[in-house]
Amino acid sequence: MRTATFLLALITSIGLQGAHLRVHGTVTDLGTRQPLEQALVRVYKDGVKQAAFVTGSGGRYAVVLENNAHYVIRFSLPGRVTKCFAVDTHGPAWENDGRTMDLEVEMTLFENLPELDLSFFDLPMGIARFTPMTGHVAWNAEYEGRIRPEADRLMAEVTQLREQQRVLAMRSAQATASLP
Repeated sequence: MRTATFLLALITSIGLQGAHLRVHGTVTDLGTRQPLEQALVRVYKDGVKQAAFVTGSGGRYAVVLENNAHYVIRFSLPGRVTKCFAVDTHGPAWENDGRTMDLEVEMTLFENLPELDLSFFDLPMGIARFTPMTGHVAWNAEYEGRIRPEADRLMAEVTQLREQQRVLAMRSAQATASLP
């Protein structure tokens, strides 16, 4: 009985007091890597929106995640494809561990092309697992391996369509310039 009571007290004390994760980074343009100001960042905790804010000067964002939750962080900007990533913060933690661990993530956005179905990018582009007890962050390589081929295929289509549009625009400009 004392062992069960001790274990229950230990599990209860481990709760939400461990190390926390601070996710921060820059939202940039995929092609130029220039920071994107005014990108909307939405933070969902266990499926419920917890915060929404826009990137400021330099395209920077930052959010501290609570433990024992599943987060999705979504990035959007009018005229660009919305992208997101997920972070799982479940796990035991040391009591009164006040550390805040940092995870830097650059999110690249690119122009939406209505000619292509890019809804695939609604899926998380990565899934991270944060362990509050150790402060360790690991990306799910198996998930990345499953989505990488489709993301690469779609990006090749985006690149090809952009190139076609560039060539057509150049030909149109040349034709207009040669008019009397």
